[in-house]
Amino acid sequence: MHIVIFSQTDIAGMNIRDRLLSMLDFEKKKFDDVTIYYGEKFHLAEIKERLIYADHVDLKLKKHVEFDRIVFASRHSSKDERKIFSVHVSGNVGTADYGGKVYSLAKPDPFTMKNYVLALGAKLNRKPEFQFTMEVTHHGPSEISIPSAFYEIGSTEKEWKDEEAGEIVAESIVEAIESDKRDWNVAIGIGGTHYAPRQTEIILSTTFTFGHNFAKYTFDYLNESFIQEALDITETDTVIIDEKSTTSKIKAMLQKISEERGVRIFRSKEVKKSFALS
Repeated sequence: MHIVIFSQTDIAGMNIRDRLLSMLDFEKKKFDDVTIYYGEKFHLAEIKERLIYADHVDLKLKKHVEFDRIVFASRHSSKDERKIFSVHVSGNVGTADYGGKVYSLAKPDPFTMKNYVLALGAKLNRKPEFQFTMEVTHHGPSEISIPSAFYEIGSTEKEWKDEEAGEIVAESIVEAIESDKRDWNVAIGIGGTHYAPRQTEIILSTTFTFGHNFAKYTFDYLNESFIQEALDITETDTVIIDEKSTTSKIKAMLQKISEERGVRIFRSKEVKKSFALS
């Protein structure tokens, strides 16, 4: 059972909540620190704090409701004001400027993300000014032990309030939960920019999905033990690298991990060629 979590402070999250409430029936119950909407297919939870600071929210909500996967419905903010739908897993590498802890990773949900992306892709023609993109692992909460990911609307208040954008995200969330297909190939991603163009292409067009992704700007902080932790928490033995941006130092580190534990390393162009969706 999934739970979709929103923050009262998040305009986009509340927009998505309203669209879900108009689509399905829920039983609303208020508690001191949270409002739960109990549903047959999945539940909703409305919390007071910002999602990026909601470490251990899974443990807090377990007092009121049972679930085993988390959808964080959220806004995305950026100075370039691009119109996007984005997905990513939360966690931090060498810094923790926006919630969570340093060198800490939330448990990812690569399967719901993949099913959501495929559902969303079929609806993008309704908002042609929007693009879909993956983002790399960044910001909190990092202390989440149940499979989770962020599903976002960006990047300004105009987009956050856009009811059709909220409807597209809500519909895609419902379809992803109803599908719950889990026979995808799973990898962690290494390299690229914050908006992970190679990983975006791969999740859209191949049988692969992703847990954690680490951009080139994190390379100074990456180390062997942390990459192994990312593999373990993602429950995969596969790494996909953006070959043009991954440095020789990182490649050597990955090769050592591969030799020690049998991890498969693919270049992104190999994946696009050999694992294309039929």
